[in-house]
Amino acid sequence: MSDPTLELQQELQRFATRFLDRISQAVSDLERSPHAAVRDEGLRKSLLYASSAMEIATGPSAEVNLLDMFVFVRLSRTLLEKHWIPRLYGKEADEMDDAFVRADQEITELVDRALGRDRRAQLEEVVHTWLADNPNQIRVEGLRLADFSGMAGAAASKRAIQAKGLLSSVKVASDAANQAMLLADRAMFLLHRMPFLWRMQVRVGVNEVTSDTLVRAQSSVPWAQLARFAKGGAIVAGLTAVTALMWMRRGR
Repeated sequence: MSDPTLELQQELQRFATRFLDRISQAVSDLERSPHAAVRDEGLRKSLLYASSAMEIATGPSAEVNLLDMFVFVRLSRTLLEKHWIPRLYGKEADEMDDAFVRADQEITELVDRALGRDRRAQLEEVVHTWLADNPNQIRVEGLRLADFSGMAGAAASKRAIQAKGLLSSVKVASDAANQAMLLADRAMFLLHRMPFLWRMQVRVGVNEVTSDTLVRAQSSVPWAQLARFAKGGAIVAGLTAVTALMWMRRGR
């Protein structure tokens, strides 16, 4: 008999894989933009999207991961459509928007199947209330459901109660054999997906170094020196990605 927790984890990992593929395609479109601000922000946001999806999909509890993935996708999609597309990306982010529309549909269906429509509606209300309470917050990739339950203030009290209720209603423990199987499955998933994040982190690092290089070039810095600087920046960016993700996993 199959373990429903393992099945849910594998479904989340498949979801994350599809999401990463779509984000990769979308950022390619943004990188072809003639506008430097679109290219730079698009690449940084794509790295945040991808790393957040990976972090959530490999968390210690599949059920909590499902709630967090819904929160991440719904918040990110909303801010993309309400802020980033009208104020920066424009039509150049059509592919990115489509990636989030499809991700939102898929994660909503998964929550319905795993937790039921009533809890999905409660989860949607938590997200909607947070968005209404925080109209000026545009950086949302790192927010998780547990963050809602810890927020202070009268306006956050109802949302905190709902978030705590959702978190307490999911199964967060399993026997040692299941835990070992879940851990092995997460390890294999990370093994196959980490190169994608490394490459993206290096692209961000090289992009930032290149921008700095243009400034330095105006000061007549020798090109050989600039080349060494760019190469070093790419290596540092890659090592930084590895170190950050190792600490992230340790912290979980």
